[in-house]
Amino acid sequence: MSDGDGPGISADEEDQSPVVQTDLFDSYREQLALSERRATWKAFAAPLTSQAGAVVRDPDLVEMAVAVIGAFSEHPSEHGMTFAQIREGLRSMGVGATFATIEARLEHLHREGFLETYLPKLHQGRYVIRPAGLVGALAAQRVAEYGGIDEMVLLLDRTRAALQMPNPDPRRVLNHLHTCRFTLTVFAKDLQRCVATGTSAELMIMGRQHDHSGYTQQVVDLNSLITSRFAGLYELEDAAAALIEAEQFYRAQVRAAIGKVLAHGGASLNFDVLTPREYEDAAIGSSPDLLADVGTHLIADAPEVVIDVNGMVKALDQYGPRPKHRFRPPEPPRGNPDPDPIGAMARAAVEARRRRRLGLEALLGGKTEVDLTSAMQTSWPTAVRILTDAMALDADKNEPFLLHIDEALLIDPEAPVTYLHPARLIRTEFVLPEADMSTEQSQSQQGGSDV
Repeated sequence: MSDGDGPGISADEEDQSPVVQTDLFDSYREQLALSERRATWKAFAAPLTSQAGAVVRDPDLVEMAVAVIGAFSEHPSEHGMTFAQIREGLRSMGVGATFATIEARLEHLHREGFLETYLPKLHQGRYVIRPAGLVGALAAQRVAEYGGIDEMVLLLDRTRAALQMPNPDPRRVLNHLHTCRFTLTVFAKDLQRCVATGTSAELMIMGRQHDHSGYTQQVVDLNSLITSRFAGLYELEDAAAALIEAEQFYRAQVRAAIGKVLAHGGASLNFDVLTPREYEDAAIGSSPDLLADVGTHLIADAPEVVIDVNGMVKALDQYGPRPKHRFRPPEPPRGNPDPDPIGAMARAAVEARRRRRLGLEALLGGKTEVDLTSAMQTSWPTAVRILTDAMALDADKNEPFLLHIDEALLIDPEAPVTYLHPARLIRTEFVLPEADMSTEQSQSQQGGSDV
């Protein structure tokens, strides 16, 4: 293991085979990304530091502090350890940093008070670990693993301990309740942000960090203790009720994070949603029906095709090659000839012109000229039909009708047709429409039959 200051273990130390010691912390600690661990440590140490960059960037240096604790616990000396003995203990625990890196780290731990001299003398080369440094190293590991969730449990325990004293101090209990509520709110809002913006992998880690199933019951128990010990102190009762509301908000965000992980994990068939131990417990304790549902949507390779030799021989015997020549399909049965679309269009046009002529002749009433304005004022459909028929026959050179539309505009808000231009219909000559229509219709039928 190297931190960038050297190639790793020196040549004279390669023959020493380090003994790997079991870590004191859970195995899934390594799942946290280095950047996330650095960000957590920076936030954790921010209230204690006075300048930016004070927190180490290499997590291995923090691991080295934990390894120093292990080296002291394994050493039999009762008067502290020298730097040489500490380096030897680190090597035996598998720390592979260079000599310069270990020496610089031990000097830093000594300057900051993590390592104290055994006797208050100058140039005294034996050291012991200050208990506060031990707690800081372990707390740094714990906050990287659980993100500070353990502090919420610790706050509840301290509040319960303050309530269970013979004469509890109301002000102290109130401060504990406020601190618990503030902590819950901060964690809940951070969870709410991660649910909205985080990935499934980040939510999985956070879900395991927030796995405190008994937290709700602890808050309820605290509220009962406050009600029994401080009945009538409304300030404490209000603080306890506010703590319950904060816990409900926090629990809702935990459920939302778990729901998003399950939804995304189920849709993407991601098996990292649960830990290996959880899968093992499910395989042992779940019913066969639930275990069968797990593989419903899994993708598996298709089975191999099994070929029956006897069946293949029988299929070949019954196989007949497809003929290469084509057969003409049978002719359709003879019956009524297909309808004549062109003749139908011609007959429809003659019928439409006949209908228009009859309509205009009815408006003329035997006169050569008539004002269409009053007829068009009855309704909009009537006005549109009269104008359409008149313009169509006016455009036909074979028809004796002229349409004159005045430029003046008549507006009457109360009338069915609120505005229109005055129009007059003029007939240029008298022609019997029925006779003309019958002649044209017969001619069209003859033309259609010829077609």
